[in-house]
Amino acid sequence: MTHAITSPKAASLYALIPIADSQARCKPDSALETTFAAALEPARRLTDMYGTQNIEVTVAWEVIGELGRAITRQRLSVQTAFDRYCAANPDAPEARIYDV
Repeated sequence: MTHAITSPKAASLYALIPIADSQARCKPDSALETTFAAALEPARRLTDMYGTQNIEVTVAWEVIGELGRAITRQRLSVQTAFDRYCAANPDAPEARIYDV
């Protein structure tokens, strides 16, 4: 699917989010990623219909930004196996934190 870019500002919005067919995209890992993917198409469609100066377009892209930040926070909050090991075994030599 291609989108007609109507203004330079719209072009900059599209540059932030890659355009791809839904079949070519990877399967979303979480509910947030599913919501993000579902919110992209209406935001693009609103931008095509009204340009970048419309309040609905601004709100739609703000939602995309908020969802993107929430996905980033979710990914950063995931503990690694080593973090879980250190939390479960605080006396282990690997879990020691030294102040230098």
